[in-house]
Amino acid sequence: MFPLCCPKCGLPLKKEGNGCQCSEGHRYDLARSGYVNLLLANGKHSLQPGDDKRMVRARRLFLEKGYYEPFRRAVCQKALERLPMERPVVLDAGCGEGYYTAGIYQALMSQGRHPRMAGTDISKFSLRIAAKREHSIEFAVASSYHLPLADQSVDALLNCFSPLALEEFHRLLRPGGSFLY
Repeated sequence: MFPLCCPKCGLPLKKEGNGCQCSEGHRYDLARSGYVNLLLANGKHSLQPGDDKRMVRARRLFLEKGYYEPFRRAVCQKALERLPMERPVVLDAGCGEGYYTAGIYQALMSQGRHPRMAGTDISKFSLRIAAKREHSIEFAVASSYHLPLADQSVDALLNCFSPLALEEFHRLLRPGGSFLY
């Protein structure tokens, strides 16, 4: 499991049946589509934060036309160059529907690397698509400004077209880690 932490107490989460749980007993269920919601009610600034269904659908239809495929290939190439290790821990903060997340995962796998990978986004509508796109990646509803991960827990952090939370990203990256922006 990707090293997610409980948003209430900060302890590591472990997969338990159809959800995740920390040793304090805080439990978070997996949605049918496969993501876990780690955005606490007091962290929301609206009833449905992030992109709504229409916005997500429009972006998905646009991306499916291949306009950003050259950019995705370039991002994947940078990830391959920056992550020479066999099992890198990679986070895509603000992953949307997982277009770049899945691309990097597949690029690393094609090189014989086996990443532990997760994507976070504040929109559950985006994550419904992301979780269906690539089942080997873990997805969680979370704010980029308060990510449910331990300090220095990721080898690489990707941030494409989403809010730039530099202080939080710096907290998460291991020494010598890569920030793909």
